[in-house]
Amino acid sequence: MAQPAHPKRVLELGMGIISKMTQCHCGLKIFCRPKVADTAYEYIYQRMEDARRDVRIVTIQSGEFNDPIACDLETVRLEDSSGTSSITQALSYVWGNPEIRLPIKLGKRSVSITVNLESALRHLRYEDRPRRMWIDALSINQADNIEKGHQVALMRQIYRGSAEVIVWLGASNEGELAFEVLSELVANPDQHLDLDLAPHLDEKLMDRSHIDTLLGLGDNDVWRRMWIVQECTMAQKLEFVWGSKSIKGATLLEALGHITRHGRSCCSKLIHSEEDHPLRPFFISDGNIKGRDFKDYRARFSASEIDLLDAMGTFRLQRAFDSRDKIYGLLGLAMGQYKDFLEPDYTLPVEQVYEAAAIQFVRRTAKFEHFSHIVQDRGVSIPSWIPDWRIPMDHDNFDAHWARTQDLDLYGASGSTRTVCNQSVPGKLVVEGIVVDIISTIGSELKNLSLDQINSTLDEWQQIAEAAKRPGKAQSPLWRVLMNDAVREWDVSVNGYRGKRLGGRDYGIQVEEWRELVRQGTDPRSTHFHLNNTLVNCTLNRSLVMSEKYGYIGLGPALVSVGDVIIILYGGNMCYILRNTGRFYQLVGGKSFITIAICRRTL
Repeated sequence: MAQPAHPKRVLELGMGIISKMTQCHCGLKIFCRPKVADTAYEYIYQRMEDARRDVRIVTIQSGEFNDPIACDLETVRLEDSSGTSSITQALSYVWGNPEIRLPIKLGKRSVSITVNLESALRHLRYEDRPRRMWIDALSINQADNIEKGHQVALMRQIYRGSAEVIVWLGASNEGELAFEVLSELVANPDQHLDLDLAPHLDEKLMDRSHIDTLLGLGDNDVWRRMWIVQECTMAQKLEFVWGSKSIKGATLLEALGHITRHGRSCCSKLIHSEEDHPLRPFFISDGNIKGRDFKDYRARFSASEIDLLDAMGTFRLQRAFDSRDKIYGLLGLAMGQYKDFLEPDYTLPVEQVYEAAAIQFVRRTAKFEHFSHIVQDRGVSIPSWIPDWRIPMDHDNFDAHWARTQDLDLYGASGSTRTVCNQSVPGKLVVEGIVVDIISTIGSELKNLSLDQINSTLDEWQQIAEAAKRPGKAQSPLWRVLMNDAVREWDVSVNGYRGKRLGGRDYGIQVEEWRELVRQGTDPRSTHFHLNNTLVNCTLNRSLVMSEKYGYIGLGPALVSVGDVIIILYGGNMCYILRNTGRFYQLVGGKSFITIAICRRTL
């Protein structure tokens, strides 16, 4: 059957005044607004002779617990002539509220630091000898943006070169109970968390006191820091300290892996039972999820297999006082094609940093995969083609969005083409693509995961799919569209989910079984867990769309409107939807899955 011809078009995307449509190019215009500089700590430092190679070491003077805290600073070369690091220990911690501070002695001056840092210094100092550590808030002159940029560029050498990284969890001594459970799981990993199974953990380890401390560990703010990602990933050796108790990082991360394994298999009823188990919140806590991620990333880092864009998507919800650190806080993980990705510069406004990162992703990969990390609630100062890494999401929305970014390599909408783009002037990116069709019909957005919402939305989508059928033209069944023509299943070889194209596999009956459970008001996860994950991740916050001329159907962002343009960009894995504003085009909410039959030769 002959394939429809889709002509190249001029599509210009941006936020400001841009020239009208011209043949074969897309101009993307950005305008950045200056940002008021963040308030800096009023520390007084001697300027380092070479901030690109020197660091300051904090010496915590000895003292008993209640003694005033006194520290000294020493500037040293980060590495000696043999390449050995001068840093023996580095501290990882939550800064805490910058408005609530306590005084310490730093050299001959009295300075104020956050309460949590003061508590860490008080607990970690030795009674009988000084302790030397690298501590960002003290080792870097926070009032000097130039020095800060140079020092942030050294983070990889600092944390990788340090003999040990200490992760401070807080002053509470409840850690002893949580660490007791984790240590037992590592010693006997086959012991079940479900006490109805055998063998299981000692019942004393699963009493309310132990579970509450585990929940406290999982909900600790340290897991939500942006900087902890590379600190835990690159550290040669980790130690987690909670009050006066500590546990080896390897033990903690391994134990979290065992908890996840049990929760996904033999002990899954603790998560999916209609009666809430007290341990259930821990399985979905930041501590358990991030701990598993950190263990995975430590292995990837050792194997030089970290993809920077994937890391930014995985950890986009991590918190940072400075929004530029959504980028800078992960640069230590850049490797391979992302090596020397960006030079940290705290004199630039955040919008310009995000723009520079987006341009670098296109240049380094010759693809537009960063478009898939665009979420729909956009900041007004960020152009439509640049991900705004500051936008918050709840866990359901993040999980669905993240899952959709993991399987891009399964698709090849633009065939073997590479991006055709250049940036002739700052703020403008010129690309090429093929216009496919325009949107004529839009279904309701699947806004949440309540069974009533799922049921009513899918009923409406089914009607649209029926209306899209054309005489003599084959159409993919709706269930394929709902799954993005792929399924995510647990892969033991990678200890994680992996997407696979459906090919000739027919999931029609299983999807209908899933639909019937939803109609009956029955949670389908207990019988269709992996299928449910696939369907939810593909459809949440999406709308079913139909194109005008060819009757294509697909899933697009909820912000899509009638008249929006479906386009395939050279170097793009999937289709994108653009909106004509009259003066330029805007990218609508990242990628879209549209069932389009196009011969690769037309590209």
